Amino acid sequence: MKSIKRIVFTGGPCSGKTTFTSRAQQVFAERGYRVIIDHESATDLISGGISPATMGMYEFQKYCIALQLKKEEICYKAAQEIEGEKVLIFIDRGINDDMAYVGAEDFRKILKGFDMVPEEINDRYDMVVHLVTAAKGKEEAYTLSNNVARYETIDEARYMDDMALKAWKDHPNRAIIGNENEFEVKMVKAIQSVFEYLGEGAPIQKFNRYLVNVDEDVLKKIKQEAGFSTSHIIQHYLRSDDGYERRIRSRDRNGDMLYSYSEANYLSTNERVKVDRVLTEKQYNDFAHQIDTDLHVIDKMRYSFIDKSLFFKLEVFDFDTTKGILTVDEPDDGRTVEVPDYFEVIRDVTGDVNYKNYYLAKSQSFNV
Repeated sequence: MKSIKRIVFTGGPCSGKTTFTSRAQQVFAERGYRVIIDHESATDLISGGISPATMGMYEFQKYCIALQLKKEEICYKAAQEIEGEKVLIFIDRGINDDMAYVGAEDFRKILKGFDMVPEEINDRYDMVVHLVTAAKGKEEAYTLSNNVARYETIDEARYMDDMALKAWKDHPNRAIIGNENEFEVKMVKAIQSVFEYLGEGAPIQKFNRYLVNVDEDVLKKIKQEAGFSTSHIIQHYLRSDDGYERRIRSRDRNGDMLYSYSEANYLSTNERVKVDRVLTEKQYNDFAHQIDTDLHVIDKMRYSFIDKSLFFKLEVFDFDTTKGILTVDEPDDGRTVEVPDYFEVIRDVTGDVNYKNYYLAKSQSFNV
């Protein structure tokens, strides 16, 4: 029987929702889910020239809700027809978020025009993930640069975060993800909260990486493992004048194309904020003139599989197909990682920066 789950992710401005969208789409696709993303309706409208500044917030929220209802209807119909038994619909802000902008009384009036009442909204969604704005405790990371529709000051962002918390306070399955010392930890916890709701083993934050030999026999055995899937990934690094590490990526998974953009901003020597967002094919191609030609393209095949309840990813690069980098989640139950016996491990490269994609784009070599 097909399982379709509708999961809202919400929070104040600059909370990590855009990055969560990109991460969730990739992580859950690798775990065998079909993923549909319902992007924020307010941003769609504002980017298209329809904004509170032109008509007032009350009227604007009518358009937001009308668009949101139609998009949710389309996404659910598509989920019913799409191939695959497990489908996740990630919704960037749900209907209750509109209450944060107009208040409970006006929100009820607006819903009446759609023959709805506030008490029925929570039933539309299976889970709510609230990402706390960076304006609460990580002010140095607060920025308006990665969303053209964002305009809030830090104080306004805190207020909107409070209002979103209040709007969803009665939902029975809500996870609140606070700010951490490292942004990456926040993203991992958000992803883990969804896995926990689904009743599945969550991805582990720590992992081990190994340089291994690869041949046809190894690939043949991988294909027999549980949860086997493949992706063809092409990654370009972009020129940067401000020290940020920027890249674009295309991923072909059985004909399903996913395009994304990432940038890493180092707040200090030991901490970085990595922001991801999903791109359309046109947006991806528009970055072509920014590609850093001093760095090689990363062209790799990713083979994902499960062995003894551990999730493995083998990446084989086009510059040397006789070797690959095997990544495995570190068990949280005290077990020692056991690499499948058909792999010949050359060395443990966990934490070795020379085996990160950015440095491989420089060297095109495993330096064996």
